[in-house]
Amino acid sequence: MEKRAGSRARDAVLFQMAKLGNAISSRSAAGNPTQLFQRLRDPDAAVHEVLDQLAAINDQLRPQDIINAALKLEAEDAVSLLNLLDGTEQPIDMSSVSLLPEKMSSPIVKIRLLKYLGTVQDPKVPLIASRFLTDSNKVVVLEALNCLQRQQQAFDVSVLLPHLENMNEVELEIALKTIQAQANAELVPHFSDFLATKSQNLNEVCAQLLVQHADVANFEKFLRRLSIEDDWNRQQAITLLQKHTDQRFSEVAREFAGHEQEVIRNIAQQLVMNLIGNDDLGKIEEFALSDNWQVRERAIQSLAKSSNRAAIPILEKLVAAYPDDFVLALRAARQLGFGKGLELAFDGLKHEQANVQRAALETIEELTDERHASNVRDNLLWSMPKIDKGLFDYSKQLISQITRDHGLPDVQIDDNTNTVSGGVDFAVVGGTGSHKPVSVGRVSPLDALKPGGTWMDRYLIKQEIGRGMMGRVMLVEDDMVDEQLILKFMLPELTIDQKSTERFKREVKYARKVSHKNVIRVHDILLSDGVCAISMEYFDSRGLEAILLELDCFGTRDGLKILYQIASGMAAAHEQGVIHRDLKPSNILINNDGQVKIVDFGIASAGAAGESTLTQTGSIIGSPGYLAPERADGTDADERSDIYSLGVIAYYLFSGKLPYRGKPMEVIAQHREGNAPPITRIREGVSADVSALIVRMMAVDPAARPASMVAVRDEVKKILDSLDD
Repeated sequence: MEKRAGSRARDAVLFQMAKLGNAISSRSAAGNPTQLFQRLRDPDAAVHEVLDQLAAINDQLRPQDIINAALKLEAEDAVSLLNLLDGTEQPIDMSSVSLLPEKMSSPIVKIRLLKYLGTVQDPKVPLIASRFLTDSNKVVVLEALNCLQRQQQAFDVSVLLPHLENMNEVELEIALKTIQAQANAELVPHFSDFLATKSQNLNEVCAQLLVQHADVANFEKFLRRLSIEDDWNRQQAITLLQKHTDQRFSEVAREFAGHEQEVIRNIAQQLVMNLIGNDDLGKIEEFALSDNWQVRERAIQSLAKSSNRAAIPILEKLVAAYPDDFVLALRAARQLGFGKGLELAFDGLKHEQANVQRAALETIEELTDERHASNVRDNLLWSMPKIDKGLFDYSKQLISQITRDHGLPDVQIDDNTNTVSGGVDFAVVGGTGSHKPVSVGRVSPLDALKPGGTWMDRYLIKQEIGRGMMGRVMLVEDDMVDEQLILKFMLPELTIDQKSTERFKREVKYARKVSHKNVIRVHDILLSDGVCAISMEYFDSRGLEAILLELDCFGTRDGLKILYQIASGMAAAHEQGVIHRDLKPSNILINNDGQVKIVDFGIASAGAAGESTLTQTGSIIGSPGYLAPERADGTDADERSDIYSLGVIAYYLFSGKLPYRGKPMEVIAQHREGNAPPITRIREGVSADVSALIVRMMAVDPAARPASMVAVRDEVKKILDSLDD
């Protein structure tokens, strides 16, 4: 027993000695940062006591040691330790710190650490902070952005660029401010990916910075990167840069206007065009004869603004090489205002297309003055047999105007033979043989149709609600039945002969077969005093195209409701054997209750090139943005052609953008290729079912499209119903 008592006494002494040793050790470590940081890793240590001891010697602590120790503690203790960084004047050795966001689980620790790093001016800080931009916690991301924004040193802000498209508005605003503050020429090549994103603000800022900082070396890198982008992205970027270009930037672009690589050369030429001055017509001529239609178009615009007579010969060379640009060249000649442009205009009268001849007559009307009047009239008279019949009246009126304005001897034109005979009296021969004086300027029977007037002693014209190259659309009151109607008046040149009139009658006959709540009801075709009109129901509404310009795009449910109604109306039309041929948003009407009606069945196919674009052979009618590929090859329209057009409308409905853009013939070629950007790339939130349906509707091969408009309608209904499940 005495032995056991002695053992307990020794144990007590040893315990007291150990306790005393620990106390001595703690007092010894209290002033030693290294030992205190080591004690934090001791599982038996009182962490709060150690933290208090570290706080007492804060001015001796190295920031890298604080951070490395904190990352090994629980979140609450780590934040307490990181708080010791506040106000420290000790420099940090960033090479001694290992910061990997994926190994840090606590958002509060990340935020506290980033707040400190925002005060550190070290080249490694931006790289470290950028690693936190992918964090799932949005507060962490914001703190990382704030850290980068607080950097007073210059750093490579390209580290921000990969994250921009995934940022919300608040994050993007901070990021763009940081990029604007740090941008330099070396950033220019990186902007090739950020001029055609979903964010217009991002696109605009990047374009402005590119224009501001581009130098020759870095701009070439940008051009090379942009040249490998798809056509749509590339053209979006070019259009945006044209908007922001200035003198300095265009001089940089000019360095590559003769580049050996065609794509780079074309891009550069389009960016140079804004800055070509009157003394640089030689360069304009080079661009005016470019194979790229966009470059030529910019060249024509520059020529029109040049105020230089030498621009006219360039326009003549242009139309000789590219006859399709004749109308644009004639407009430029009118804007230039030189009498020499009359030579180009008379060349235009020899063109086989009526729209070119009309532009030529307008140019002659604009440019004729006292010096040229006699020669102009003589040339007009001898040109009459070659002028399109639809422009015959306009030609006679123009001759009358020149005769009266400049006191020339009168002449008389034989309407029947379309030849010229000398005479003392110039007049338009009426149908009854009476002579009616010709008014000065271009006169059309449609000019007499004004609000408050009456047509056919029956229709009181209330207001004009539309006007285009085909004619005018009037809201009228039918006195006979006391009902409001729409009268669509056609230009006389569209119904100038029996063949054209019969074509309108045939189209109206087909359109009248369709009776459906989603189709505008066509009543009749009316002819009076050389004026043709189609009467149809009045539907108080707006065009889908105008609505899309305001809304940008529709949400899934609302867009599907519109698509369902269009498909329903089109299914009813197809059941009657009626093909629309020109289905597009401007032919889709929607009222305030969301009801949809389709208009202009078949009528557009009987129109002129001004309302619907023709191919070079004149054999295709339809708006190029919505034209089915097989129609571009001259194949007659069928149900599947309307399905394709509706697919393009659906693409526009849900994305706010057309799948293909550019000059008409370029767009038609894109339809044939069928490489539209995926709609999900254009607009987030478009469902997979909607995207898949649009892809099938827009298939280049008609056989790959849905079998019928009924099938389209039913599939849209199925997707709509699934949203309610």
